Amino acid sequence: MHSNQRKTLALLLAASLALLAACGSNDASGSNSSAGTGGANASGGTTSAPSASTGASAGEKTKLVFWNTSYPTIDENDKTKKKEDFYIYKAIARYEAANPNVEIVIQDIPDGTNAMTKFQTAGIANNGPDVTNLWSGNYTMDLKSFIQPLNDYLKPSDIDAMTGWNAVTENFADTGTIYGVPDGSDGTIGILYNKKLFAAAGLDPEQNPPATYDDFVAMLQKLKDSGVTPIGSEQDGDFVYFLDYWLAQTVGTSGINDIVNGKTNFNNPKLLQVMQGYVQLYKKGFVTNDQPQTQFYNRKVALIFGGYGYLNDARAALGDDLGMMKIPNFSSDALVKNGGIGGTGADFVVSKSSRHPEEAVKFILFLVSKDEQIARFKDGYGKLLNLKNVDPGEFTNDPYVVKQQEWAGEPATIFWPDNIYPSELSDYISSMNELVVKQQLDVRDFLAKLDQKRDEINKQR
Repeated sequence: MHSNQRKTLALLLAASLALLAACGSNDASGSNSSAGTGGANASGGTTSAPSASTGASAGEKTKLVFWNTSYPTIDENDKTKKKEDFYIYKAIARYEAANPNVEIVIQDIPDGTNAMTKFQTAGIANNGPDVTNLWSGNYTMDLKSFIQPLNDYLKPSDIDAMTGWNAVTENFADTGTIYGVPDGSDGTIGILYNKKLFAAAGLDPEQNPPATYDDFVAMLQKLKDSGVTPIGSEQDGDFVYFLDYWLAQTVGTSGINDIVNGKTNFNNPKLLQVMQGYVQLYKKGFVTNDQPQTQFYNRKVALIFGGYGYLNDARAALGDDLGMMKIPNFSSDALVKNGGIGGTGADFVVSKSSRHPEEAVKFILFLVSKDEQIARFKDGYGKLLNLKNVDPGEFTNDPYVVKQQEWAGEPATIFWPDNIYPSELSDYISSMNELVVKQQLDVRDFLAKLDQKRDEINKQR
């Protein structure tokens, strides 16, 4: 998954990881001496159930412990729904039926910082689960001491069938040490808009989408002149959804890596120009940060930034008045054009505590197989498919879902930059950007502060 939740949780995670690293013995050698001594249960406490794989004596089943951090197991609209009626339990039943020598022990763990801290704790104690789901990118790489490299367990055909591998490969490279299996796609962040409000302003983005920053500003001015607030944005200015795309497309993915590694700085003329254009949207009165989604759904705001994960709610609120388009390019000089940010925001990993990594990878590949990705989509699980050459017509007839599936596979979709930044830096950027949108922090000072924070983090590594 990928969501704004991670922005507010990253600092807590970093602090927790640092504390745990300081307190723990960090024995990640692969020894299984303490495996099976207890893990987390659904309520977050300890349980007598094994927390690492067990069994496999003659006639016994191989048990794989799966920490479920992402699949829903509670229906807020139907509390009587049984766990076996949720997708993941049905999938496990199918897997066990096809593999009668394997038992999957599922333990539900709340997603986010809690899950990653628990995984770190279990890694130090060498009693982690066989399989779990983590946020991809640096969130996974920060825990690689406790994760099994998977290169020896994956066939070339496994890798060729899916996208998103650079999100789980060290240094975000196309080849190298693989620490996870990419789990679906979050689509591509674009603009969701109200067709009726746009039409009232004399605008038709389907026929004439804004291609540049200047086009975008002209469009927003027409919306404002029609009496509607053009943009609804979160308190932090939708940094990870909107501003980050303009920054990332200006320098490209390699440029983001150079900034993270300190080879270049945030505070450079190109990114300064982006920031100045971004702040102009606020100075011109185009943006409200007050309950953006609610105002959009109530038809008080003309557009919000969002992707696949917003479609169901937006369609329920606006019906046929819902429109979707890409975020315009900031500049014709941008290195990446006509794209967006998105992709694989989560992955499956195998812990070094696992006694059966080969069986664990086999179970993961089952969950990300075409049949299972389609089954979980139809079950309402909030992910698109990260499979190559997939026909969206096999699982949906919603034109915007089809478009999101197509966008997610385009080379112009840039992998979530906030998964490339160190987690501490992502949280810091969002908090500082709140001051920028309130015009309490100058954009030059903002960029200089990001460089300073980046340097502090790199010195600690």
